[in-house]
Amino acid sequence: MSMRRFRFRLERVLRYRETREGIAYRALQEAVQQRVQLQEQIRALTEQMRQLASAALHPDEWAQRERILETMATRLQRLQDTLPLLQEQEAHAREVYLQARREREALTQLRIRAYEHYQQEIQRLIQNEVDEAAVYAYQRRLSEDSATGTGD
Repeated sequence: MSMRRFRFRLERVLRYRETREGIAYRALQEAVQQRVQLQEQIRALTEQMRQLASAALHPDEWAQRERILETMATRLQRLQDTLPLLQEQEAHAREVYLQARREREALTQLRIRAYEHYQQEIQRLIQNEVDEAAVYAYQRRLSEDSATGTGD
């Protein structure tokens, strides 16, 4: 008895969906990393501004400090304006990834069910072979018994 190997007819589609899921996951990681880096820049700049604003300076240096703080405040505003865009990109990347994962998981479940069906079919074929062998052995024993029984 030759048994055919398991072949999932949608294997190539499953591989494609796994690849798409991987790409979407990496895009999500990148989006998260960009947002986290921006938030870290905002935090660091805010801390620098706080330290500069509270530094004890000679009155001659006050004007220079105000100019530096204004420049820093402008930069901080630009960073804060960018944050919602990066959060939106991250949310979109997460949705794309989750959709790709759902599509891949659906096919994985199909593959599992197909493999279980294949295993049941193999077990059925094996049982048929065993049954046929038992019937053949029984018939042989009957014919041998009847051949020896008539020879007496």
